[in-house]
Amino acid sequence: MEKKEVYLVDDSADHRLLVRTIFKEFLPNYHVRFFQGASELYQFMILQSSPEYAGRRPGLIILDLKMPNIDGYDLLRLLRKTPDNHVTRWSTIPVIILTHSSSDVDIQKCYEAGASSFMIKPVEFEELRFLIETICHYWLDYNLLPPAKTSENRLKESENENS
Repeated sequence: MEKKEVYLVDDSADHRLLVRTIFKEFLPNYHVRFFQGASELYQFMILQSSPEYAGRRPGLIILDLKMPNIDGYDLLRLLRKTPDNHVTRWSTIPVIILTHSSSDVDIQKCYEAGASSFMIKPVEFEELRFLIETICHYWLDYNLLPPAKTSENRLKESENENS
């Protein structure tokens, strides 16, 4: 069985290290790819859009909200506006905001921009471990996403629109 891919975007090296430990010790059936910031993920998205790309597609994206340069909110908006391609359906990938902010304004903005969930980062390791495990099990093991569009499906949709 192929490991499911999780993208974690967080500018905190300490947080990335904690999450790396959680995946290594408690969630070995998932593969996590770390990004230090929004621009790093965006560059990777461009690489993924190449017809030659043969890597895994993300099943889940976990974003920090407060990051320098491009913050999690702007990255979320970018993700939701990025056209789906032959590898990745950006519009349907669950995006979880995991942040220290509990601002009603931040929560509202993120949901309006297409966040699947908004959660507060726990301070204690065990609470963080439990939360990451719960997020992964729910979004990757139980939640069902629409099937990927094949070229045949796109052709049928185009024919239906022209009828």
